[in-house]
Amino acid sequence: MRATEAKKANTQLWMVPYADLMSTLVILFLALYGFAYNSKRPEYEEALARMQEELGIRPPQERKKEIEAASKVESELKDRIKEGSLGMEVTVSRIKLTFPSPVLFDSGSAALKPAARRVLDPIAGSLLKMDNQVIVEGYTDSSPVVGRRFASNRELSLMRAFSVIDYLVKKGVDPSRLTAFGYGEYRPAAPNDTPQGRLKNRRIELIIVRQAGKEEGTP
Repeated sequence: MRATEAKKANTQLWMVPYADLMSTLVILFLALYGFAYNSKRPEYEEALARMQEELGIRPPQERKKEIEAASKVESELKDRIKEGSLGMEVTVSRIKLTFPSPVLFDSGSAALKPAARRVLDPIAGSLLKMDNQVIVEGYTDSSPVVGRRFASNRELSLMRAFSVIDYLVKKGVDPSRLTAFGYGEYRPAAPNDTPQGRLKNRRIELIIVRQAGKEEGTP
């Protein structure tokens, strides 16, 4: 009897490495899917929402607006995103657009350049179709402020954030949805010891706070 049980146990040993192999493959496919999903988040979310509708599952209205807005912004600014002059990051909690300062401002200035309108206009148009809160954050490098107009880099970064907000308000965006922060050199995206790092640190980040995680109708 014991010999029979031992033989039966031995014949099932193949299941152990097989289960390990299946687990490894699942992890691999999930990792590949996650990489593709994060690299093209708006398209994947839009496709998922479309599938849900076809299956009779109605996604929250706010989520649909956010997906459409993200796709519209990415489509209209795809050339700038591709060339690296504008960054876009979409996560579950936010849609973040990163503008290098030279795209919007001249050195040491908080006044928007005329060319900035071409970048901000499609974003303002998308915001008008949404009710989400928007945070505009200004950053600088660690170089001392030149001139006497601004007392510090923090003041310069805050006034730049206010300039972006003022422009969005003029385009019709509700001021109560907009918040400005100026961090100056205190939250660098790269080391300040190289010209490339300092250029990367001089930026404006516009963050659309997503409501996709909230159930429709909840406060």
